[in-house]
Amino acid sequence: MTPAHRPRRLATILYGALLCWAAGILWLSSLTPDELPRQAVLLWDKLSHLLAFALGGWLAASALRVSRPTLAAPGVLAASVVLIGAFGVLDEAVQTLTPGRTGGDLRDWIADVLGAVIGPSLSLLSH
Repeated sequence: MTPAHRPRRLATILYGALLCWAAGILWLSSLTPDELPRQAVLLWDKLSHLLAFALGGWLAASALRVSRPTLAAPGVLAASVVLIGAFGVLDEAVQTLTPGRTGGDLRDWIADVLGAVIGPSLSLLSH
């Protein structure tokens, strides 16, 4: 593999990981309380949201940094926060359609957005 192909391959891996992360979040949101694995909420619910969405934010920002190297850090941060924050709205909407789940929780979404800020910030520090 030539050095020019490495960033493209890494970007593909990161975007793939981001899609897997999103699919996993939506899968968990579609489970009823009885189906939800106990391990899914090992910590306080809001902390679980924050950590899960920090991972999504880190993946989004890392993928953007690799695929768009000329994009300035504030642009990476803003795009990642908007993308992951909007995904948080979708996640809460899916939960409203799941029997036994409430969804639409503003505090959950705020935890999602905080994670969406923390993850990309850590990504920018690590690059």
